[in-house]
Amino acid sequence: MKIVIFGLGLIGGSLGRAAVKKTGHTVLGFDISEAARLKAKLLGAVHADVTEENIGEADLVIFALNPSAAVKAMNDTVKKLKDGAVVIDCCGTKRKIIAEMQRLCAEYPEISFAGVHPMAGREFSGIEHSMATLFERAYIIVTPVHTPIEPLYRVKQFFLEIGCEGIVVSSAEKHDKLISYTSQLAHVVSSAYIKNPLAGDYLGFSAGSFRDMTRVAKLNPDMWTELFLENGDNLTEQIDRLIFDLGEYRDAIASGNGKKLRALLAEGNQKKEEIESLRRKKNLSE
Repeated sequence: MKIVIFGLGLIGGSLGRAAVKKTGHTVLGFDISEAARLKAKLLGAVHADVTEENIGEADLVIFALNPSAAVKAMNDTVKKLKDGAVVIDCCGTKRKIIAEMQRLCAEYPEISFAGVHPMAGREFSGIEHSMATLFERAYIIVTPVHTPIEPLYRVKQFFLEIGCEGIVVSSAEKHDKLISYTSQLAHVVSSAYIKNPLAGDYLGFSAGSFRDMTRVAKLNPDMWTELFLENGDNLTEQIDRLIFDLGEYRDAIASGNGKKLRALLAEGNQKKEEIESLRRKKNLSE
């Protein structure tokens, strides 16, 4: 299979390195940054550059770009692809990209489209931080776009080849709703938490919780601004819910209401245990 990757940053670079190292596929790549293209070759993330001459040979085309850039690049590229090619993205939100895929699917019925979100990442950006092992044991969320079974199977097999643990199928709406809580809210909280004036004095006063809370405050501001705003309706709902829940803790502490505080803490502990139990049962069933 000939794979083309547009966007050779952390995700695209890691996909390329994993594919080159773990599969027999040929990987072609492109990035607007010449430095990224050169690093991709040095790091073994691509075999060669994608060109106007070889883009028509692609079997699987991956857009590892921010949503707005992915939409533009997809529109520029789809008309150059052969019948039977499969187009996927790696965007962190799905409604915008899936809407565009649906439009293109109607215009180019011989091309297959599917939204993909690899649940893997690091607090660093750029191909220099890419890893061939980034997707090992990661889950992949797939959002089909009237996608036939064979192309979906091809996408699934590729991600399993590079070490992913499994595939979750979701609608774009469900994806964005859940991601606003499981990923985006965590980044907002971490970014806000690190701004406390006491942060500079944490050394010697943390057993790991400070590091855990602040890890994802290190982020790419341009990318996360786009993702937060694109999913603003869901994300603001989650922020509002968190503010309400924090208010309950705050009021119990301020009023010295130990009974209420203990109940809140016990409830949180119980929820964590329930979630961990579900995860263990799922792992055992697999």
